[in-house]
Amino acid sequence: MPCLPINYENLASASTTYDPSKPIYMLNLWKFKPTASYAPEHSALAGAPCTGKEALARYRAALRPLLPPNTAIFFASTPVTEVVAPKGETWDYAGINRYDSLEGFKKMVECEEYKKEAEPHRLAGLEDFRLIVLDKLEV
Repeated sequence: MPCLPINYENLASASTTYDPSKPIYMLNLWKFKPTASYAPEHSALAGAPCTGKEALARYRAALRPLLPPNTAIFFASTPVTEVVAPKGETWDYAGINRYDSLEGFKKMVECEEYKKEAEPHRLAGLEDFRLIVLDKLEV
């Protein structure tokens, strides 16, 4: 299954209803490919053959200078086991990143640098991926 693309329509829709003064939290679920596979148009970024996990390390490195101010890893983990999940659904990484605003995140993933320098590594390294915008509730 190819890694799903970012849904820019959903981001635009959320931007019209979400309070721009509130931070957002992005839930990331990653399933690595055993071997990264770069699209032909991204072969210049491929470098030496690598695993999906190594391609995601390249993704993080390329993403770092593009991150909006005050972005932070809120939580990161290697999943232990799935207790309630469809049969066969597993994840190699789960993380929650905090962004000062949805707009800051949106600008980052819509910029040309992201699309040309970071996203190709994500697409090459991930077999499956979920990215879900969260609003932190006070409990």
